Amino acid sequence: MSGFIKIKSKALLLDNTLKLFFVTFVSFILKSGTTILTIFFTHFILVSDIFQSLLIEYNSLLVYFIYSLFVVIAFFLLFMFISGLKTGEKAIYFMQSKGSNAKFKYLFIFLRPSQSFRSFLLYTKICLLKLLWALFLYLPPCFCLVLTLYLYFSTVIYTTVFLTLVFGTVFLISISCFYYNCISVRYSFAPYYLCTDLSISIKDAINKSINNSDGFIKDGVYLKSSMLLWALSCIFIIPVFYVVPFKKLTTAKYITFCDGLHYALPQGVKAQTFIKNNGII
Repeated sequence: MSGFIKIKSKALLLDNTLKLFFVTFVSFILKSGTTILTIFFTHFILVSDIFQSLLIEYNSLLVYFIYSLFVVIAFFLLFMFISGLKTGEKAIYFMQSKGSNAKFKYLFIFLRPSQSFRSFLLYTKICLLKLLWALFLYLPPCFCLVLTLYLYFSTVIYTTVFLTLVFGTVFLISISCFYYNCISVRYSFAPYYLCTDLSISIKDAINKSINNSDGFIKDGVYLKSSMLLWALSCIFIIPVFYVVPFKKLTTAKYITFCDGLHYALPQGVKAQTFIKNNGII
């Protein structure tokens, strides 16, 4: 399935490489630029003469509270702007993955306050869910790692015991990484549902992502892992202006393919069985 998705993505990328790279490049520049400007602007206010004079004339705690409130609002607006751009970029790639000719202006259609706020809420909720899963999955191997280092530096242990602990720690980390990637795939459909359905709620988008990715999680992890080699290849072999659009378009095509196939699955039939029996790939 991974190879099939890549072949379809390469076909869709013909004559669209530079356009999609330009979309990603503009999105990156705008997100990076606004972040840098926000950081410098808040720092400039902090060291400005006006701010220092306010500290002298008024209660310093009150002044710092107002400044902190201003910083929170500034970064909240920044994250809303970044979320809106990110959703617009995904919308373009999602339309392209369906064979539609997405226009550049779609990059900015989610910058309206209501849509930016919805995007911000979705990405925030997904990040929190991933953080909870990361704590759950990585705490056991971290505990084993700390225990191994403690025993190695504080006591004398047999080499066999030490190697067993090291092997166990590496094994647990590998298992945790695999399952964390599975969790990431479960939530990866949600932003694409948000950019295609302006009325869907955040909760419904995440639940729909979890339901529609069922049966395709292993393929998503394999596809995500295989794209790491493409990312490394752009350093020496393939130029980045091809790899970046290809990676993003492949992800969008994978979601489009799985989403469409999900509704074609008969009840009780596994995805891989249905694909093989019907000769889809």
